[in-house]
Amino acid sequence: MTNNYVVYHLHTMDSLLDSATSYQEYIDYAVSLGQKAICFTEHGNVYNWYKKYEYCKKNGIKFLYGIECYMTETFDENIRDNYHTILIAKNFDGFVEMNQLISRTTQRDHTYYKPRISFEEFLNISDNVIKISACLASPLWKFLNKIAELKQNGEDTTAKEEMYHRLAQHYDYYEIQYHDGEQCAYNKWLWDLSEKFNKPLIAATDTHSLNKYKAECRIMLKYGKTDGDWGDGENQYDLTYKSYEQLVNAFDEQGSLPRDVYMKAIEETN
Repeated sequence: MTNNYVVYHLHTMDSLLDSATSYQEYIDYAVSLGQKAICFTEHGNVYNWYKKYEYCKKNGIKFLYGIECYMTETFDENIRDNYHTILIAKNFDGFVEMNQLISRTTQRDHTYYKPRISFEEFLNISDNVIKISACLASPLWKFLNKIAELKQNGEDTTAKEEMYHRLAQHYDYYEIQYHDGEQCAYNKWLWDLSEKFNKPLIAATDTHSLNKYKAECRIMLKYGKTDGDWGDGENQYDLTYKSYEQLVNAFDEQGSLPRDVYMKAIEETN
């Protein structure tokens, strides 16, 4: 095992009003830590990807082409579910496939507040693209809770449960994170899923800020974006860039999974 980490779930100022950190700042810091690769997964877009690639190349670090896309169960314009999923190109064919998919999300029939793909479009993504379950907004958690709510109301959830299993099996990796609260239960659920479907766990930071100061700047951005509404408590999470040691310590402190499980997940990420 190498004491290093690849940050692959990462947001810059291109994740519109959800970060106050530039891609150059992230790349410079990753290089200073001796990290070997970096991936940018902006919300719903791949803005400035070529500039990021060129800056990575100039600084001797591998660039990974990624996005955190929005998914929807239906294109009914009255439904604003916006599930999150990470996509990373595995090769050039995957790069082309992702570009075609991202272009489609901006079409009128796909866009409702956010550029989106459908569950069925996700299920048709090939093995040339790496598919990762993402954060608490993932369908593996958010859609699961929706199914539970429908069951409580006495509704038939057979079709939705079938779709859930199709989604779970189509992901290549399940993403655990070190945050407290609901994430702890989600981590345990993903661990069970990984055993059930033989899918590896990987570890993510969901980085939105380089450091504490940049995190404070992000809060002010979000304050303006929401017209004075401070949001749903997300600001309590530490979404700053992590070194390998800081990441391990964060999982140690969280304690939602056995140490060997999250240490293996960190290595699997690399």
